[in-house]
Amino acid sequence: MLLVSNIPKVFKITEPTSVVPQGEMKQSGNGAVESAVRNLVSLLLNNISTNPSGRPTESGQPEPRTLTIQQEMTRSFPGHFKSNLSRGKKRCLTSTKQLVKAGSKTTGLSFYLLSKNTSYTPLPAEELELLQAGMGRQTVSLPEDGDHAEISRLLEETFPKMEYLCGGWLLHKATGGSGRRKLTVIPPETEGYSVKTLKAVSGGGKSTFYIVPLQETLDTSPLPPDSQHFSKMPKKLCYQCNEVMPLQMLAVHINTCKGKFSPDETDDEVICPICTKDFPEDEITVHASLCGDSFQCMVPEENDQTTCTPTQTSVCTTDSVEDVLRCLEQQVDTTTEFKLCVDREDLPDRGILQWQRKKSASPTSVLRVVFIGEAGVDTGALRKEFLSDMISGIESRFFEGPENKGKNPKYSLTDLDNENFRTVGEIIAVSLAQGGPSPAFFKEWCYNFLCSGEVDFSCLSKEDVADVESSLLISKVEDAADIQSLMLWADEIVTCGYTNQIKMDSKESMIRAIVLHSTTRLIPMLQQLRKGMELYGLVNLMAVNPEACHSLFVPGKILKPDADFIMMSCQPHFSEKGTSRERTERKIINFLQDFLQEIEASGGEKSESLAVQHVLQWMTGQSHVPILPDEKRHFKITCKFDHECKERLGDHSICYPVVSACTCTVTFPVQHLDTYTMFKTIMSAAVRYGGGFHRV
Repeated sequence: MLLVSNIPKVFKITEPTSVVPQGEMKQSGNGAVESAVRNLVSLLLNNISTNPSGRPTESGQPEPRTLTIQQEMTRSFPGHFKSNLSRGKKRCLTSTKQLVKAGSKTTGLSFYLLSKNTSYTPLPAEELELLQAGMGRQTVSLPEDGDHAEISRLLEETFPKMEYLCGGWLLHKATGGSGRRKLTVIPPETEGYSVKTLKAVSGGGKSTFYIVPLQETLDTSPLPPDSQHFSKMPKKLCYQCNEVMPLQMLAVHINTCKGKFSPDETDDEVICPICTKDFPEDEITVHASLCGDSFQCMVPEENDQTTCTPTQTSVCTTDSVEDVLRCLEQQVDTTTEFKLCVDREDLPDRGILQWQRKKSASPTSVLRVVFIGEAGVDTGALRKEFLSDMISGIESRFFEGPENKGKNPKYSLTDLDNENFRTVGEIIAVSLAQGGPSPAFFKEWCYNFLCSGEVDFSCLSKEDVADVESSLLISKVEDAADIQSLMLWADEIVTCGYTNQIKMDSKESMIRAIVLHSTTRLIPMLQQLRKGMELYGLVNLMAVNPEACHSLFVPGKILKPDADFIMMSCQPHFSEKGTSRERTERKIINFLQDFLQEIEASGGEKSESLAVQHVLQWMTGQSHVPILPDEKRHFKITCKFDHECKERLGDHSICYPVVSACTCTVTFPVQHLDTYTMFKTIMSAAVRYGGGFHRV
C-alpha cells in the first residue's frame, strides 16, 4: 500500500494475509493507517523525552536531529499535512490588506492675486510690490476633478492673505496686447469654478487667472523675509548687511540698505547742488557728471536715480520745451526694438492697424520701420519718414478744422470703439520722443483738456467749433432775420440740447447750446487720446509744464520748413575753387534755391503740387524742422556732384539725383542739369516719384 510504504523503517508492519471482502478491506486499511500513525507518534514522544536537547552522547556521536511532530507528519504524509504551507508566490489576502486608491491627475494653472477690485492688470512697478506682499503670480497644482471648494482651499494655501478675504472674489482674464491690459471676468458655473472649466478657458494652462477681490482691499505691506510664503523662492545674501532674503525683496532692499556701518562712517556725505540729494563723497563726482544742470528727473524712490527709465514717471522741472523733449528722449528703452513692416501707400490706417497688432513688443522701445518692397535699413531716416507721414495722415484723417487755427478730433464712435484714438496718442508720444514731427494742430481747449483731463466750459466759444454741421448751424442762427427763418432750424437746435423757447432774443443761448454740443461730445475721443499719450509720461509732463509743452500741440510757434531753412542747412562739396567744375556746381545750387522758392511761392494751390516740406522729406526722411535739441544743432544736408555718370554708365539721356536719407546726402547728376528747365523737370519727378528707400 502507498501509505504504508512512506512509514519510517523504525518499525515494521506486516500486511494481513487473510482475504476479506472489499468493503471490509477499506475499513481495515484505514485502521492500519491509524494504528501506524499512533505507533509513530508514541515513538516520537519517547525519543523526545529520552534526549530533548539533541546534544552529543557520551560516546561522542551526535544524537539524531529531533524533528517536530508537524515536520515528521508532513514528511510522512505530505498529502494530509502540507495544506497550510505556502506554495509558489506569497499572496496577500485582500481581507487583511487595505487597497490604496490611485492618486488623481493634477494640472498646473497660473494665478495672480490682486490687492483690490480693479479692471486692469497691475503696472510693472506694482508687480514687485504685490509679490513682496505675498500676492502676485503663483503656479498652483490642482486636481483635474477639483471643484470650487478644492480650488478655494488650494488658493488659500498658496496665498495666505486669501484666508482673510471674506467679501468674495472672482477670477478674471486679461485681454490681448502689451502694457497694462483690461481684465474681463470669467463667470462661474452654478456650483462655482471647476478645474476642467478653468483649464479650457486658459487654453490648457497657458493664460493667467487674476484673482480680484470684490469688496475688500488687501494689505500690501511686505512680508518678512523669513515668511513661509517665500520658503520655495530662491534667496541670496545681501553683501552689505549679510542678511539672506528672497530675490524679489533683495532687488528693493539693496537700494536702501546702508549696511552695518558705525555711525561715524555715515557722515561723509555731500549734497548735490543740482538735485539737492545726499551722496557719499566718493560717488558725488560720478553723479555730478550725470545730473543735468538744467533739469532733473524726479522719481518716487529716495535713492539716487540719475537717469529716467521707461518704467519710471519723470517730471521735468524747467519751463523749456527743449528740456521736455530731452526728458522724453531719455524715456525711450534703447535695449529693445518696436519693429513695424508697413506699406507706405496706405498710411495712416495701415500703420495704425499694424501698430495695434504688434503684441510682442512695447512702443516704449526704439521704433524700427521697414517699408514693404523697399530695401532700406532703418538707422533713423525710415523712422522719421514713417512718423512724418503718420502725423500728417493723422491730422487729415482724425481731425477737422481750418488750417493754422487748430483742429478738433472728428466725432467718430467707430474709431473710438476700435481704440484708434488711443493708438494715435501713442504715435504722438513716440513722434515727440524719437525725432518725429510735433502734432501742432490742436485747438486751445483740446490742449487744456489733455493737460488737466477736464473741460473749462467758461472758455468755450464758437471759434472752438470745427465740424461743418455745427458751424453752418451757428451761421444760420446768426443770420436769421425773423422767427420764421429761425424756426426752419428748430429741429437741429433742439437736437443740440437747447430746451428753452425758440425766439429771436434767445440767439445767444441757442448758439451756446450748439457750441457745447459740438465740443463736449468729443470728450470721449480726447480721453482715449490722452490715455495713449501716457506713454513716456507725456501726460504728466504736460500737467506739470503746460506752458513748456504748449508750442508742441497748438499751432503758432513751431516753425515750418521753408526755402531758407533748406538752403541754410545745405553744405555743398564744391570742387577746387576757380575751376569750371566749381562754377557748374554753384550754378546747380542756385537752381536748387530757385526751385525751392518757386514752389514756396505757389503755396501748394493744387493738391498734387509740391511743397517745400516734400522736398525736405525726400532729402532727409523728415518733413519738419528738427525739434530735438541735439538733432537741431547737427542737422545738415550734404550736396555732392557727379560729373562722370556718362563715362560710368555709358550713353544715356537722363539721370535723377541720388539721395541717402540716412546720411542726409544728395548727389546731383551734373551732366543732365545744364538749364533750370531741365533741373526743374528732373527734380519734380524725383521728389514726386522717388520717395522709396530702394538703395542700401
